Amino acid sequence: MSKRFLSTMMLAGLIVFVCLFGTLVQTATGAEKEFPTKPVTLIIPVGAGGSHDLTARAVTSVAINYLGQPIIIQIKPGGGGAIGSEIVAKSAPDGYTLLFGGMGWSTTYPAIEGRSKGPDDLMAVCRINYSPTIIAARPDLPFKTFKEMLAYAKANPDKLIFGNTGPWGQADLPWKMIGKETGIKTKNVPYDGGGPALLAVLGGHADMTGGLITALLPHIRSGKLRALATLDKKREEKLPDIPTAKEEGVNVVNLMWRAVLAPKGTPRPVIDKLAHAFKQMTEDKSVISMIKQFGDEIQYLGPDEFGKLWREEFENQRELGKSLKK
Repeated sequence: MSKRFLSTMMLAGLIVFVCLFGTLVQTATGAEKEFPTKPVTLIIPVGAGGSHDLTARAVTSVAINYLGQPIIIQIKPGGGGAIGSEIVAKSAPDGYTLLFGGMGWSTTYPAIEGRSKGPDDLMAVCRINYSPTIIAARPDLPFKTFKEMLAYAKANPDKLIFGNTGPWGQADLPWKMIGKETGIKTKNVPYDGGGPALLAVLGGHADMTGGLITALLPHIRSGKLRALATLDKKREEKLPDIPTAKEEGVNVVNLMWRAVLAPKGTPRPVIDKLAHAFKQMTEDKSVISMIKQFGDEIQYLGPDEFGKLWREEFENQRELGKSLKK
């Protein structure tokens, strides 16, 4: 067989390879450009009717106008959000199955308990908004302010009953942080979520709890609860007279965010298209109006900015968990 013939065959093979590779690249790129060609599923890993469910339904109600396809909500509760998170993390990284993430199941559980899925398994698409934890108490207790509550708790160890939202939940983690920083000791009673913990306080079975403004505000305004502190870097606009814990000398911040997450490995063009569409949804006047009716607002962050904050939060909580378990 001549060298010329071999060279010709090798060249022909190389041409075929380049053509096939080019076709595959074009197909993949074309698929990303066309995305989405079918409805997108957004999994909410907690029960229906809560702040995550309401927020997600409000935002996605206009999805077809900006994404070109509807977003279908699926409720997959269980394990404090871990079950739904696992489903999304194991889904194909094509942008068609997304998770409505939250601090508990997307940061705290994977960072402190090693369960559920966090930034090692999922990718940030965008943050929709966040709500700070509000510390509130029954109004018949012998204190009116956060500082007075701390003084009372120190003078009466284990007398106050704090209704938390389960191990490392929305209220449990920040209350542990407050206890560690101030030295106060209370009876911490776990409930299956913020709703049951709130009902326990309203029913007189617990003295205090921590929760979101959407759930607590009506009861604060009616006088059934007394707000003591906001666990944010700034005061809550709807409670301008209530100080932050930091203002009262307790450096604890705890924010419950709502964000869209995708399986690890989802192509960046798909992430960008989703993020852009969600940004447009959050700027829609009808969506803004609905969110305000819940007592909330929009605080959108894109994939890079939110992804960085999420990773920092995850690492901080991992270290925090180690210190709290000592």
